[in-house]
Amino acid sequence: MAPRCVLHCASSLVLILAWGGGCRTGSTKRVADPAPQRPTDPPVQHVVQVFAQKPWLNLDSAGDRDPEGIGYRVFLDAGTSRGVLRDGTFHIEMYAIGKDAEGQLTRALVSDWHYPTAEVATIAEPGRLGQGYFLRLRWATKDVAGKEAELITRFEDPQGKSSRSGTKRLRVPKYPN
Repeated sequence: MAPRCVLHCASSLVLILAWGGGCRTGSTKRVADPAPQRPTDPPVQHVVQVFAQKPWLNLDSAGDRDPEGIGYRVFLDAGTSRGVLRDGTFHIEMYAIGKDAEGQLTRALVSDWHYPTAEVATIAEPGRLGQGYFLRLRWATKDVAGKEAELITRFEDPQGKSSRSGTKRLRVPKYPN
């Protein structure tokens, strides 16, 4: 099953074609499919996003240095302060932050993604934060470089219960040509 991805630009279809069966990179691998939540498993209470110092992905064929995506880790906390693997769906939203003509702050949705956890790479060797997922996302428009962006990751379990991360604001780099 290919990842379900809803994006605001037809050109982002490249992401789906590039990933095929999900994102699997050299530093991550599929550890095990998460078991369906048993009635005794506590529900996910918090979603934790962890970003590297430079989380940017260069995914275009043009070869410019500007990033076209982002990679980061996600941990689902069921109240134990350690990540767990669960069956469900990730819903990720990315907003571009800017200013309008009057100088007022604007916030516009530029990309959103929807992936079942079974289609997302898991972290190969769980550490202090426990088990988790590695998301690699390509945004829908090329003009995100040089802007501030906000990312929000939400997890929804099969029963429809949702938990979300805090909002993470990042400045996307833009490099001179």
